[in-house]
Amino acid sequence: MDGRIARELARLEAWRLRVRARFARLRPPLAGDREGAERGFSEFAGDEIAAVARSAPAAAGRQLELAVAVVDRLPETLAALESGEIDLDRVRAMADVTKSLDVSQARTVENRVLARGARASCPSFRAAVTRSVLAVDPDGADQRRRRRERDRHVRTRAKEDGMGELSALLPADRMVAVYRRIDALARDAGGPDDERSIGERRADVLVDLVMGERHGPVATEVSVVVSLATLMGLSTAPGELEGYGPIPAELARELAHGSRSSWRRIVTDPIDGSVLDVGDRRHPSPAMARFVRARDRTCVFPGCLKPARDCDLDHTTSRAEGGKTRVDNTDPLCRHHHRLKHAGIWILSQPVPGHHVWTSQTGHQFVSEPEPYLDEVV
Repeated sequence: MDGRIARELARLEAWRLRVRARFARLRPPLAGDREGAERGFSEFAGDEIAAVARSAPAAAGRQLELAVAVVDRLPETLAALESGEIDLDRVRAMADVTKSLDVSQARTVENRVLARGARASCPSFRAAVTRSVLAVDPDGADQRRRRRERDRHVRTRAKEDGMGELSALLPADRMVAVYRRIDALARDAGGPDDERSIGERRADVLVDLVMGERHGPVATEVSVVVSLATLMGLSTAPGELEGYGPIPAELARELAHGSRSSWRRIVTDPIDGSVLDVGDRRHPSPAMARFVRARDRTCVFPGCLKPARDCDLDHTTSRAEGGKTRVDNTDPLCRHHHRLKHAGIWILSQPVPGHHVWTSQTGHQFVSEPEPYLDEVV
């Protein structure tokens, strides 16, 4: 029933996008309105929508921009929404990530991504779109990355109950490195009598570091996956930054050749980009653990984005039931979904390495599988 409701809502959202795009065409930009000329409709069109919907004019303007972009540039995405194959969040992801491309490139991206289906979570869907954009327009992607670096900043925002939010926009590699450092120090700081959660410890470590409190050295590691062809400059296939997602080929090369880089070999299939197999042990070896976490990236429950490096490694089929310690019988599970599996509420199988099938109490099946690292233009 919930699925039928979702499909009907998607159909109505597609209808509303068509209506809004039609409305935008009836409100052409006024003379001298440069931004309106770029958008394709008057700067005041959003105010009419806002008055009817009782929403903020800026938000209504963004809704019109989305409608025009999807109807004019992304016909296959609109059709997938209309059929209930994807939802509005995935439509927004497609429109946002492809907005810097020309129409031909944007349609190439949507065809590539939608051809693979939309079973993945919305963040995974967005990552797939990003990976395809990097493959279709590698030169433009690197130029955009360098321009965006000038937007880096630190901001604050007041929150309720005497709290405040501190956020930073950083280049991806620095963001991941900073977080890894904070996380490692926080995990090292916890003792048997420390009642703070890991989130509280991370926040305290951040304050200590900024305010000059000293912490002992800890080992941190940031992983970058890049194909040999990309590393040698023979390919523009995007790389992958652990804890972030797809990155332009040029950035992957910069990180790989950086003076602070440390190498760990990850062997991938040159045809489909999947990670290859390793041997059998009772407990996962360090190499096997790195392999499984590189293959799956996150907890393998559908939609869970807990990084694999922070997950438990569990046997798909338990040792008691004859399961062996191999990569085709090992998967990363966050603590919550690890407990869900062992409670017997959901059943997990791995018919193909990295291809996880969850069966719910009602018998419904949900598939979770990682995107391939390689995404060459074909």
